Amino acid sequence: MDKVSQEIILIIGITVSLLVVGIGIISLFIAYRNKQTKLIQEKKILEATFQQQLLQTQLEIQEQTFNIISREIHDNVGQILSLAKVQLNIIDQSETLNKTLLADAKDSVSKAMTDLRDIAKSLNTERIQLSSLTEITANELQRINRAGLIFTSINTEGKEQNMQEQKKLIIFRIIQESLQNILKHSKAKNIDILFCYGTEHLTIKIQDNGTGFAKELLTKKDGLGLQNIINRAALIGGKADITSMINEGTTITITSPYA
Repeated sequence: MDKVSQEIILIIGITVSLLVVGIGIISLFIAYRNKQTKLIQEKKILEATFQQQLLQTQLEIQEQTFNIISREIHDNVGQILSLAKVQLNIIDQSETLNKTLLADAKDSVSKAMTDLRDIAKSLNTERIQLSSLTEITANELQRINRAGLIFTSINTEGKEQNMQEQKKLIIFRIIQESLQNILKHSKAKNIDILFCYGTEHLTIKIQDNGTGFAKELLTKKDGLGLQNIINRAALIGGKADITSMINEGTTITITSPYA
């Protein structure tokens, strides 16, 4: 083989090698672009899901608040004003002024006004944004305590940390939903909530001493409320663990980063 032929073969070999390398680089670039495009699409879907869940959470919180307010006006304020009306009727029908009964009627009206002011404050959505999670959770537990059927407690460990408003809303809704499940199904006498503020994560433990349930319920249709708690925690980069034993109660542990 002469020198010219060798040079031609060498050139062809180099050309083929360059083409193979070029095709490889182009393939890697296309794969990278496709992966980036897929990641962007997944991110957009996740963001859209988060925003949809956030809106649903806000609506649910409002609905729950209105339901609570309706019950409080009917059960508390309504009864107090009815008592005040009876007291005033007795005073009106008496020939002499009963100052003690008049003072009781004034106290009843004053208490009704105080309850109405508290209800008006709870209607303000800024209350959730301006208050800490422990504060708004304590308010929820106070409402439960007023019924006198369940004793509740709340405790805090560590220094309270600031949290993104959107995450705070979703976590508060998870707490609300957990409390609703306890009130509806557990027949518990005690509810204990513990806030543990770590350096990077907030851990919330919601524990009751109710009837509990079998772990199979988590995968059944009846356990959709529990699954909703798990899904919402995952949506904000957190985690929800639910453990329960028949006749020994249930513990819901929520862990979430602050940012």
